[in-house]
Amino acid sequence: MASTRVEINAETVKQAIRLAAASVNSAAITDYFDVRQHYLQLRQRGKRVSWFVRARGRSQLIGSAILERGVTTGDFLTITQARDKSATVYAGIEPPEPKPTEAKADAWTWADLDREYQASLTVQRWVSGSKTKPPNKGTQDDVRLALAKPSIVALGPKLLTELKPRDIILAIEEVHLASGHRQCAKSLTYIKSALSWALSDRMIAAGIEDMLPWWAALKPPKPSSPEMTAMKERSDRLLQAKTDFTVDHLGELLAIHEAFCAGKSGNEKISPGIRWGLWWLLFTANRRLSTTVLERTRLRQADPFGEPGWGRAEWPLESMKAKAEFWLPIPPVALHVANSSMADWKSLVTKSTSQYEETQWVFASTRRIGRDPDNRDVAVYPNSLNHHLRNLRGEKGVDAKNLIEHLPPFWLHLVRSVTANYLETRADVPPAAASLMLAHTLPGGEKDKAAPTTKKFYLTGQRMDMKLIAMKAWSEALMRAYYKAGGVYPQPSEERHPAAQAAE
Repeated sequence: MASTRVEINAETVKQAIRLAAASVNSAAITDYFDVRQHYLQLRQRGKRVSWFVRARGRSQLIGSAILERGVTTGDFLTITQARDKSATVYAGIEPPEPKPTEAKADAWTWADLDREYQASLTVQRWVSGSKTKPPNKGTQDDVRLALAKPSIVALGPKLLTELKPRDIILAIEEVHLASGHRQCAKSLTYIKSALSWALSDRMIAAGIEDMLPWWAALKPPKPSSPEMTAMKERSDRLLQAKTDFTVDHLGELLAIHEAFCAGKSGNEKISPGIRWGLWWLLFTANRRLSTTVLERTRLRQADPFGEPGWGRAEWPLESMKAKAEFWLPIPPVALHVANSSMADWKSLVTKSTSQYEETQWVFASTRRIGRDPDNRDVAVYPNSLNHHLRNLRGEKGVDAKNLIEHLPPFWLHLVRSVTANYLETRADVPPAAASLMLAHTLPGGEKDKAAPTTKKFYLTGQRMDMKLIAMKAWSEALMRAYYKAGGVYPQPSEERHPAAQAAE
């Protein structure tokens, strides 16, 4: 029997097939063990080439790499199919029964920890002192995806009392090979976080009261030379993009965006949440999730402490990265954008369904049921704006053209850098005003505990007077750039809403 450990790829399978075709000994065996998924095995035996999962001292056949002549059982697996199936099978192979002296019968498995840890992220958590941490959908998605890697899922049946550094290191190395350094570092971070949470919050329930936090010393594999080169190139591109992309380019982007939206109709029509959401994102210059997920009840058509014609937008602490309530003064043109989004959405939805239900979102999706079947009120998903940029770049559709090819490379988060760069050039805008507008945490700042309905909170906690200076300078600059690029004042596509008319 010959065996070798390689990264199983198309050439490996071809080699095994060649050996099978030339074989004259039905008992001759050649095994290939995969370096990415250590439990995946490709075996050539006689004229047959098969996929196996080898785990805990035994092998399990999962399919054929080639079909024998005349066999039409449908058990043929491609390399990708074999990898996917092997991860599932490996995770389901029962571990040996633990000896009473080695592990407690009521100890959690890794699968138990994974489930309980992710459940803990869906409710408000106690941090320290009187501080609490609200649930964050972005973090929940991040953890779910990081712990769903096949090599980590494969740890499922393993008892935490039997989990060793080697198990985690091998799992993380497989993530590194399959998904790169950044992803393996993220997965390791969440593995350590889950174990630390169990030790501090669920020690007895998990059966690990005698365990020491040995995982704290684990580090992700170092990036390979090609990865380091790619990381350096990415960093250089980021720095260059922050320098090259300006407010004038954003004006061009908006003009192209408006022309693109105007040219679409029927099934290709750009939804109101996308069309107006891009405008809103550029005006507010904040993160996609916190700016687009704005509740209608938190959009004030008038600001009693602000300038005439200005409104106010408010976000609860759970919507913000800094986990602090955030208010922003909204200039008339941006208020017009928000009102137009609501007007267009209502008109479009009432045309498409007789069972109209109001939405709580300013930038609502026209899809009434989201990824969660129980969610019948869907806000525009932040990544939808990224998909829209791909539309403008001609990356969707056979005959699509890249309408923004002449613009320097950019992505939506870069808007924050463009805004900060521009405001730094304005002598009439204090540096602190730009930071406050962008929801940066100022050094030494404390969250104001005054009632949010008082003028004191308005001026001292939210510093709306400072934010207004930055918002006025930025909104005026953005509209100048838009008009310079040939844009015209944006109008709702559908039947006008009274609030939108008043905002003009």
